Amino acid sequence: MPRSAKRRKPSSGSRETLYGFHPVKEALIAGRRTLYQLMVDREDFSERQAQLADLARNRRIALQLLSAQQLRAACGSDQHQGVAASVSALPLDPLETVLDRVDGQRSHCLLMLLDSIVDPNNLGAIVRSAHCAGVDALVVPKDRAAGVTPAVSKASAGALEHTRICRVTNLANSIQWLKKQGIWVAGLAMEGQQTVFEADLTGPLALVVGGEEKGLRPLIRQQCDYLVSIPLRGRVDSLNASAAAAVALYETFRQRHG
Repeated sequence: MPRSAKRRKPSSGSRETLYGFHPVKEALIAGRRTLYQLMVDREDFSERQAQLADLARNRRIALQLLSAQQLRAACGSDQHQGVAASVSALPLDPLETVLDRVDGQRSHCLLMLLDSIVDPNNLGAIVRSAHCAGVDALVVPKDRAAGVTPAVSKASAGALEHTRICRVTNLANSIQWLKKQGIWVAGLAMEGQQTVFEADLTGPLALVVGGEEKGLRPLIRQQCDYLVSIPLRGRVDSLNASAAAAVALYETFRQRHG
């Protein structure tokens, strides 16, 4: 069993500030975080602010009016769209509990493992694609990788609020454990002998996507059952990590759902 806590736990710290309409809205809808306070930057609400204020009021969440400068300082970003929320950290899921949750449908289990994705925008884009493609959980390493931050929720357009995240100490060990549970592990790499369109991506599967600069680390490549590639015809020799993840996910979706 991979090293992970027996219970779901917050990702880090006790509170953080979500910002932007979609992250705050989806956090209110998902109900996975504790929301302490909704913050807006104007007294005469915009249509979107009014929508969030109604959702917050129904959940008896306090509303605070801040100046635009105060809201910017609270968020640490200019991309707040006039709204933010003080929330608990997103709960993380131990890897074994994710498999327990899908145990009755383990033959259809789909995981995505991320090897050293360090850009929060890339991570957010991958989260959004993974959620839309029906991934059961994302598995991310604890170190040398982007954390599950408000910036990631913003980049995911709020999809992070509905996505199960497993953070593991050792990705290679977690791959070994998954294989023992009957999960096939396919790594995305240019040297893959099959393309994603030729490989069988049905059945219990974990797709592994490498980091932005060097792709999969050698140890992670060795742990994969097989490698698959994405065919390219242009002059550049690779896709962005989030674009590659989306291509592989939706070919997997096509094979599984027609």
